[in-house]
Amino acid sequence: MKDIDIAEWSAKPFAEFDKGWFLLTGGDFSSKWNTMTVSWGFAGTMWGKPVVAVVVRPGRYTREFLDANPEFTLSAFPEECKKALTILGTKSGRDCDKVALSGLTPVPANIVKAPAFAEADTVLECRALYRQPMTRGSFLDSAPFEKWYSSEDDLHIAYIAEVLALRRRQ
Repeated sequence: MKDIDIAEWSAKPFAEFDKGWFLLTGGDFSSKWNTMTVSWGFAGTMWGKPVVAVVVRPGRYTREFLDANPEFTLSAFPEECKKALTILGTKSGRDCDKVALSGLTPVPANIVKAPAFAEADTVLECRALYRQPMTRGSFLDSAPFEKWYSSEDDLHIAYIAEVLALRRRQ
């Protein structure tokens, strides 16, 4: 992996999130952490900083780690890891060692305490700056709420995070 200047990052964010997926990993690699697959989010500039935004449902185990420690990683993978990402998105770390089931290899990140993965093509090391639970009343168009949510209790929590470091496989 090679460090990349964030200003030089060329990505296809729509494809990366929607089709490629990311692993969102929070916690501390030296003690306790969890990871989950995410396919909703975006990257851009806010508050004069390079940022990513991700959303996590309240019941997800990884949310507990994000709320306890604002640091996390987002890892993107080659297509051959899609099966592993499916496992990590459908199993809960509360119930099993889903990382072992996936076959992926957690490794220390360079800056943040949360781990990255050896098989990743791209790793973003992030620190959350903002957290906001979604509310039904904030939807200007009710169609997304009606399509994606069964109740107000299941609305995502949005996290906007500064990208502190970016590494890419060369």
